[in-house]
Amino acid sequence: MTKAVIYARYSSHSQREESIEGQLRECHEFALKNGMTVINEYCDRAISGKTDNRPSFQRLIKDSEKGQFEAVIMYTLDRFARNRYDSAIYKAKLKKHGVRVFYAKQPMPDTPEGIILESVLEGYAEYYSENLSRNIKRGLKENALQCIATGGAGVALGYTVGEDRKYKIDPVGAKIVQEVFEMYADGMSATQIINVCNERGYKTSRGNPFNKNSLRTMLKNDKYIGVYRFMDVVVEGGVPAIISKELFDKVQAKLQHNFTARARNKAKEDYLLTTKLFCGHCGSPMVGESGTSKTGKLHFYYKCIDRKRKHVCTKKVEKKDWIEELVTRFTVQEVLTDENIDRIATKAMEIIEKESADTTYLEGLQNELKEVQKKIKNIMTAIEQGIITSTTKDRLEELESEKNEIEGRIAREEIKKPLLTKERIVYWLLSFKSGDINDIEYRRRVIDTLVNSVYIYDDGDKGRRIVLTFNVSGQNTATISCSDIACSAPHKRVDKRDLGDFFAIFNIQLIFQ
Repeated sequence: MTKAVIYARYSSHSQREESIEGQLRECHEFALKNGMTVINEYCDRAISGKTDNRPSFQRLIKDSEKGQFEAVIMYTLDRFARNRYDSAIYKAKLKKHGVRVFYAKQPMPDTPEGIILESVLEGYAEYYSENLSRNIKRGLKENALQCIATGGAGVALGYTVGEDRKYKIDPVGAKIVQEVFEMYADGMSATQIINVCNERGYKTSRGNPFNKNSLRTMLKNDKYIGVYRFMDVVVEGGVPAIISKELFDKVQAKLQHNFTARARNKAKEDYLLTTKLFCGHCGSPMVGESGTSKTGKLHFYYKCIDRKRKHVCTKKVEKKDWIEELVTRFTVQEVLTDENIDRIATKAMEIIEKESADTTYLEGLQNELKEVQKKIKNIMTAIEQGIITSTTKDRLEELESEKNEIEGRIAREEIKKPLLTKERIVYWLLSFKSGDINDIEYRRRVIDTLVNSVYIYDDGDKGRRIVLTFNVSGQNTATISCSDIACSAPHKRVDKRDLGDFFAIFNIQLIFQ
């Protein structure tokens, strides 16, 4: 008796194809009528025949090498493949291993005419598949031109699909999206943002905790500024925007900066101005470098990346300690003036008050709670009527857990009052101003918080020219000039001198713009 295996496949629930179970039943009947013994079944569910990347199909081909069966039975010819090239290749492999292919609903005569008939049917199967795919794509493109949700990878966090099948803002998810973008724009690291989101119980659109991949995908998604994308269709304003374009552009710039600064995390020495220090001549970033002198001493400095990689820029290297201390001192004593502190505190209070006035997130949570409570009430009504099963109990426990989580999020949101006052912010900034300039963590806080960019030029006989831009409104740009001797010579620490003394020692001139 011939030993045979069965291969069954269907593409999707939306297509009118015989189910796996129906295919198996017909194939078993075929085997019984033709004196075959079925020793195994291979099934691929919801996988197209246009691809050969089908786990069970590939396992069948591999198993055919072992000589354990002589026949493969399928429901119809198109279950094997909807691509003539794949069909020919894999049938040749089966034939090489002594395995014949049979179709329960399309018997093929073992004659030259049968070979021709099989080729015709394969060609039709491929045509049917391509035509179906083309029609589906055409329909999806028509939907896309109307900015209708097309499914696929799922709905991005912050959106839901309305009855008209168009994207609408989900207040709860949108609030999370806004917070994430603002945290990144404010200088928080990816790890910090992920930790904050997971501590607050935020979930991605798939209901999973946040990780680096989901965070980066969110931050790169221009749907949040209203751009609808599908295939080659791009519609500006096709979906409601959740964040402003200015915030989105700021985040993209930071993503690019952080991408180019990956070496900073690998360096043993912490280069505080990485992503902020640029060559004034070619505009390229200046990155951390180290080298050992003839005496064996290790030196740390910044080098123009264009000079480092392409050798096309002539910008001299800059000593790490010198430039970091100069930038920190100048920022603290000249940027954190009483006027700027008052301006920063006022702006911060405006943001806090606006945040407190925005109740869309809280209202969204309250609506979610009402829905959950309604479901719990329905289950309780069913229980009171004597309708209770293990599934009912499990669902009730699930809803109770969901209710507790939402209530916790509501409680956290309700206590978000403007606890900070302008006076407290001013006090914090003043204490910030009086930190230890020689403390590496203090320098990091100053540079990360207040410094936007630093451009440094070789200024011939005059030495160096440094242009600084700060994260404050008003006069936020200043130019520092210093002599070549002062810039290159080592200097002792200046602990208790004011900035004027510091600049006098190094012959530095300031020009505010």
